[in-house]
Amino acid sequence: MLVVLAGLLVYVIVLMFTTGYITHSARNIICKVVSPSTKDDETLIKNSADYIFNCANIASIKLVRLLGSGIHKRTYLGEYGPGTKVAVKMLGKPLRKKILDEIRLRMLMKEILLLQELKHRNILKLLGFCIRGDEFGSETLNNEGALAVYEYGEEVHTNISFFTQMPLQQRLDITLAITDLFIYLENSPLGSLRMRDLKLRHFLWNNNTLKLIDLDGNWQEPSCQNNDNATCEFNLTCVDGRCVGYNAKSNLLNIKNLLLGRLLKNVDKLALERNATYHDMRWRRYGIDALKQLILMLNENPNAQEVTFTWVRQRLLDGRSAL
Repeated sequence: MLVVLAGLLVYVIVLMFTTGYITHSARNIICKVVSPSTKDDETLIKNSADYIFNCANIASIKLVRLLGSGIHKRTYLGEYGPGTKVAVKMLGKPLRKKILDEIRLRMLMKEILLLQELKHRNILKLLGFCIRGDEFGSETLNNEGALAVYEYGEEVHTNISFFTQMPLQQRLDITLAITDLFIYLENSPLGSLRMRDLKLRHFLWNNNTLKLIDLDGNWQEPSCQNNDNATCEFNLTCVDGRCVGYNAKSNLLNIKNLLLGRLLKNVDKLALERNATYHDMRWRRYGIDALKQLILMLNENPNAQEVTFTWVRQRLLDGRSAL
């Protein structure tokens, strides 16, 4: 099994090279997969420039309860130090017998590699990881062969009134932060990322904002025939055989329900109801008109070519500055 594991690591690294991953990420993962020396935890943490947790100190986390489980992984609430909460993800036992350990390990390592390259304040932060063997399903931090530690965040998708109870300015700030996140993913160091599925449950509440927890997606934009833009949806331009901008547009269509149904719900009406002098109201009308235009376009014509995350961002800035 160890031979298979070693072969799998080589396969993953080669796969990262062929799909555009930056070389130093593979070197970093090789260094961190090697079993740590017998140095004490404090020295290891001090020498680690990137992560708080590694194979030497990860067992100091106390598992509190199961947060959730999927086909490939399980996530636990953990505590470290004086009540600091973290999320611990490990492979555990597969829910389906046909799913091989190699496949599940590959997916976890892909997630780790992605988080090494993608750094944004609205992506849940990786705090450390340990890959040290072929024992999966032990459900103890001392023996589990592959696990990773993340920031802890609260679920909000089950709370219908979570956002509507927020102050208007805070809701606009969160909407702007999410918009900036997807502009970053459109122009990330790895290329443009199209998320496979986008729902509110893929975000957690951490440090007074929403953070994305799932980076499973597609880096390739649809192929097309050069000089034939009719082959691209949304009237996009075909460049070098790819429909440039498709990933971002797809993300916007997927995320618009979160923006409209949660964060932007009735914000134009709430802005109108706020007390203001006549002079202030004239300026505020400008912001309200920008928000109304944004909501209308997202609701009725999101496929329009000009409706991009950058366009959304400008409408939000116009609205927020006037309110």
